Amino acid sequence: MTVKAGRRAATATTPQRQEVWEAIRKQPERFTVDDLVARSGANRKTVQDYLRCLLPGGVIQAEGGDNYSLIDDRGYHAPRLNRAGQPVSQGAGVENMWRSMRGLTEFSPRDISAHSTTPDVRVSEPTAKAYCFMLLKTGYLRVIKKAEPMAGRQAIYRLVRNSGPKPPQIQRIKQVFDPNTGAVHVPGDQS
Repeated sequence: MTVKAGRRAATATTPQRQEVWEAIRKQPERFTVDDLVARSGANRKTVQDYLRCLLPGGVIQAEGGDNYSLIDDRGYHAPRLNRAGQPVSQGAGVENMWRSMRGLTEFSPRDISAHSTTPDVRVSEPTAKAYCFMLLKTGYLRVIKKAEPMAGRQAIYRLVRNSGPKPPQIQRIKQVFDPNTGAVHVPGDQS
């Protein structure tokens, strides 16, 4: 069963920092909080909180008054920084696994673990296996070759629901929220 998440649920689950970042990059010199609110559609508090992360991270600088300028354009993806300006790695493993699934034709959890681990982010094989299992149960993956546990072979999967660049998020209540579509998928969902 697929449920379209309401606007409130989607907004609460998906941060608007990407939209704010895109607004900053469109007008990198002399922008204000009001400019970013108008161009991004994000609320004022979201914009202010994000600027408080970008300032100590050396991405933007204060120009006096309420004006700011971009001094370190880090590309398309919004920098993920905490209030101290330090990089945030939470969720990076899921992002790496999703990116790997989108790039590989067929894969096992072991493949996903290997392709998703970087010097800064470690994705364990059990984590990759759990993510694959939940995506299989909600219709994102299809089994190409069944596992043979006695022979030590894992299942081979193929991504069949490539909904976009943002990784589907497994929620505590054992459902998957897809930030690309705003839909919620529950186990057994093949739509």
